[in-house]
Amino acid sequence: MNADITARLANLGTWQLSQASARSHKVLHARLARAGANGYEYRILAVLGDLGAVSQADLGRAAVLDRRDVTHTVRNLQARALVTRRSDPGDRRQTLVELTAAGASTLERLDAVLAEVQTEVFAALSADQRRTLLNLLQQLS
Repeated sequence: MNADITARLANLGTWQLSQASARSHKVLHARLARAGANGYEYRILAVLGDLGAVSQADLGRAAVLDRRDVTHTVRNLQARALVTRRSDPGDRRQTLVELTAAGASTLERLDAVLAEVQTEVFAALSADQRRTLLNLLQQLS
């Protein structure tokens, strides 16, 4: 236990979860920044890597991002030739977003960065403990 934290705080699961979250965010964002990306960009690329071409609305829902953040992030990714946007042939009111080859390559590189982050953040846990923690966190969220 950190000597600066009282027993009352140390015994609060929400406090411990918050502290772990703050630490993981710090590591994650530092590593992504060194890789030339941010969390929103990774989320957008990851969803496109998983789902393929999707509407911006569906992309925002799957990435759990506000539509303004999706629009801004997609514009930035498009300017870097990592995604393309085009009208949905089935519904011209919708815009489809899709990874480019450069976007897929960037996603692979960022996936490796995220794997390193997972290793660093969860280094104190065994593989079984990591799986258990992930299952418990999925139940909470």
